[in-house]
Amino acid sequence: MPRAIALFSGGLDSTLAILTMLRQGVEVTAVTFLNHFGCEISDRSSCSKDPFSAAEKFGFEVKLSHLSEKFLEIVKNPRYGHGKNMNPCIDCRILMLKEARELMRMIGADFIITGEVLGQ
Repeated sequence: MPRAIALFSGGLDSTLAILTMLRQGVEVTAVTFLNHFGCEISDRSSCSKDPFSAAEKFGFEVKLSHLSEKFLEIVKNPRYGHGKNMNPCIDCRILMLKEARELMRMIGADFIITGEVLGQ
């Protein structure tokens, strides 16, 4: 059975991406990245979107990973510049994808999925 790592925010788009993979017979491990500006790894209720409720409802595993100092360094000194308006930090996204790739290698997953919507 193919295996995937999913970047998982707990929101609708990433949940739908995971459910699509599960329906296709892919085993999915979701990863939610934490940073100093979001929820705390020791306090589930501190997350703005609870990554566990969808996982419990639909039966997939969620791992929490704290980006800690790596994230702060990127926010302070972004290689590709600071985003504007609703533009997310491209450097932050690259960091999350690199961390997901490492987790993918550690657990023997075959690929990474995200909940990104084309054209948004």
